[in-house]
Amino acid sequence: MQLGITGRAAIVTGASQGIGLAIARALAGEGGSLLVCARGADRLATAAAELRAVGADVLAVPADVTDAEAAAALVQACLERFGRVDILVNNAGKGAPVPLAKQTPQLWQDCFELNLFSAVRLSLACARPMREAGWGRIVNIGSRVGREPDPFFAHYAAAKAALMNFSKSLSDAFAGDGVTANCVIPGLIRSEAVDQAAQKSAAATGSAAEDVMAEILRRRPIPVGRLGEPEDVAGLVAYLCSEAAAWTTGACFTVDGGISRSPL
Repeated sequence: MQLGITGRAAIVTGASQGIGLAIARALAGEGGSLLVCARGADRLATAAAELRAVGADVLAVPADVTDAEAAAALVQACLERFGRVDILVNNAGKGAPVPLAKQTPQLWQDCFELNLFSAVRLSLACARPMREAGWGRIVNIGSRVGREPDPFFAHYAAAKAALMNFSKSLSDAFAGDGVTANCVIPGLIRSEAVDQAAQKSAAATGSAAEDVMAEILRRRPIPVGRLGEPEDVAGLVAYLCSEAAAWTTGACFTVDGGISRSPL
């Protein structure tokens, strides 16, 4: 199936590893040009080299998307390099468990800056050239806890819930101009952060990281029977960025192996 991404220019945030890099690979595989950004310059350079090795036209821009000036700078860089901005994937985000009673106002502020406000600024900055062109795709990467709150992730869950709501507002505002906006909700995806958390827990309990992950899956089984892989998310994102998804907007899509308790 040809997705119609060839020649399109995409901005992917948090693209140096994990889901972000898998999304960049998927878009590159469909012929898209890429501006990839992340905070770590060295790791981003490695990711960009990998993408170029498969023939992608890639601009790597180290950036901290919590910087209020980053959005305009990234969009301008994309326009200068590729002459267009067609696709935005707001993947940058992170959450760490903290007991609710210990979540400070600064922690909440920092979490919202990364997981919500960065996406708001970038989406609005990209909307102008997309609307002028009459074509655009915005995909925000959410989290299961945005639907199933957890007191250890209250700050992160609230930010991701707001991101889902914002995605619908984007769609309602700009779908008539050919700009779609959707939100993808991954479940437990194998990543460096997940591996590190398992290793930390294993060290604290004197067990193996593999045993920690097995216990997590025992307590909350995933119907598919395994952790998700970044590519499981990337395939859906690529579709939502395509010509084929022109009538798909304002929606949230769960990719979690069936673990969600609610069908909504």
